[in-house]
Amino acid sequence: MIISLDRFLLVMRVWPLLLLCPTLSWAGAWPLPSEHGQIIQTNLVVKADKGFDQSGTLNLPVQFSKFETSVFLEHGLTDTTTLVLATSFQDLQFTAGVDQVNFKGFGETEIGLRHVLWHKGPSVIAGQATVILVGQGETVSDADLGVGGTQYEARLLAGRSFKLKGRDAFVDLQLAHRFRQSVFPEEWRFDVSAGVRPLPKWQILAQSFYVYGQAAPNLARANYRMKAQTSLVYDRNHKTSYQIGVYKTVFGKNIVQENAVFLSIWQRY
Repeated sequence: MIISLDRFLLVMRVWPLLLLCPTLSWAGAWPLPSEHGQIIQTNLVVKADKGFDQSGTLNLPVQFSKFETSVFLEHGLTDTTTLVLATSFQDLQFTAGVDQVNFKGFGETEIGLRHVLWHKGPSVIAGQATVILVGQGETVSDADLGVGGTQYEARLLAGRSFKLKGRDAFVDLQLAHRFRQSVFPEEWRFDVSAGVRPLPKWQILAQSFYVYGQAAPNLARANYRMKAQTSLVYDRNHKTSYQIGVYKTVFGKNIVQENAVFLSIWQRY
């Protein structure tokens, strides 16, 4: 049975990533040194009162709220290979028409390896393979919570650091394809991150996260969304940083318009 218009608005994916996660661009394409790593804990509050319809028009009234706590870990196995782990806990409420959903539980868990393919001076290209384990809150857009099963993602990352008016800066590009088993829809993702340090202890980040989800007969409709994010990072010392930021879904199709604020704590070792 094809999912109703109200039902598809239930579902959204906050990370890109994690993948789609607001903090994933901390290392980006660059590897972490062997036996060194970082743990990033993020608290995220999302609100939405409108959704994008089948034509991409923002005219669907909804009531959506979510609180999410996520943990993201990177650990350098070698100087060229980095282990990546991520998971989250979600508390979600959603109302559209007569549909009402209240959910509290774990989202998906990601386990991946990122390996440097080429590195010369300030430029780097890396590849990342990730296994994504289903959770109760794991979501395929335009489908019910928990739908999707085990998934796999292949990601290509490219980064370059440079000077911007004498200040340290970088740009990071990531292209990914998420594979799902059986009839579940696959996804393409494209993330862009840029940062600059106006002061030695401060960094300004600007990021965008695009996701396109394929249609799946009798299960999910095609959908897409673009999120724009900005944040400020303060380095308390060489081991601890704090990040505060906001993001918004600027356009989409068959998806709610997210408005979010988040706070992250980075611990390096």
